[in-house]
Amino acid sequence: MKKTKDPELFAAITDFMKVYSPIIRRKSPNTIKSYAGAINVYLDYLKDTKGKTLLTATTSDFNCNNIVQFMDWLQIKRGNEVSSVNQRLAHIRTFCNYMMKNNLLSFDELSKINDIAKLDDLRKIEFVFLSIDDVKSVLQLPDTNTRVGIRDRFFLSLLYDSGCRDQEILDLAIKDFITEDPDAAELHVIGKGSNYRVTPISKDVVDIFKQYCTAFDIDPKRDSKEFMFTTRNTRKNGESGKMSDDNTQRIMKKYEKKIREQKPDFPHLHAHLFRRTRAMHLYLAGVDLPLIAEWLGHADLETVQVYARATVEMKRKAAAKLSEGDNSVFKGDVAFKYANDEDKLRKLCGLK
Repeated sequence: MKKTKDPELFAAITDFMKVYSPIIRRKSPNTIKSYAGAINVYLDYLKDTKGKTLLTATTSDFNCNNIVQFMDWLQIKRGNEVSSVNQRLAHIRTFCNYMMKNNLLSFDELSKINDIAKLDDLRKIEFVFLSIDDVKSVLQLPDTNTRVGIRDRFFLSLLYDSGCRDQEILDLAIKDFITEDPDAAELHVIGKGSNYRVTPISKDVVDIFKQYCTAFDIDPKRDSKEFMFTTRNTRKNGESGKMSDDNTQRIMKKYEKKIREQKPDFPHLHAHLFRRTRAMHLYLAGVDLPLIAEWLGHADLETVQVYARATVEMKRKAAAKLSEGDNSVFKGDVAFKYANDEDKLRKLCGLK
């Protein structure tokens, strides 16, 4: 039975992925997934350029020279954009900091790694968001004579009205939508880093939620622990489970195609566009930027004290500015038995 050349590296990756990041640092599943992606790609780089695998790599392979070459490899060999390369650098750096804390990497080497500059992004990045009329147009697209259309309209409406991230919406349970008082409805959200926040929801979306419940035979009390959005898995005897990000992308693709039949120049439709649009609409309605940041669940430690002063009622009053008059989009309707199997080894480490 083969053994790893450097058992400490294998143990370090495993602990970083399965204990340190999720339990000690309380990182979100998406962040942990990003860490796994970065380490996986770095291992791919070592295999492609050095002929090393997880079985033969060592902690010393995580060094400044290799990481600089890795960044070039990402651009040249894989065709990654600058933003992706910089994100990979940040995640590998995080893992290297973890190794230094555990005496697997020297402080001098880590200092060199931390000195690696991010790449300059010379692309012209246009800040795109939708107008009130654009959002109205999209929300009118789903066919509400069908169950799927009712679900899609509710999903898109909640995505916009809450300003939540796509994953935050997908993680919602029925009980997280508090609607006893339709004029003071709120969404309880667990965001990045397991941070909890409460976001006011408009009466219009409460009405759409009730239509959704009727169409899908949902009883908010009986089904309180069920996921808000589910899909049936034909490979598991039709059992329902949490809707995936793949489903979100299919929804966006479907309505992007439809809206472009009316407006050929309509922007690319994606979940984050609704979040960005909501933020811009709030800003244009006169809501202060710190309050918007708190509303969206940004966890900037430098401004967390400012965010803490924003109460749910303040956010509700801010939302009212947007729902009055014509400013609402809703008005008007571990043994190494897998020594020769790199894929299995990465799974053991928590990288897959």
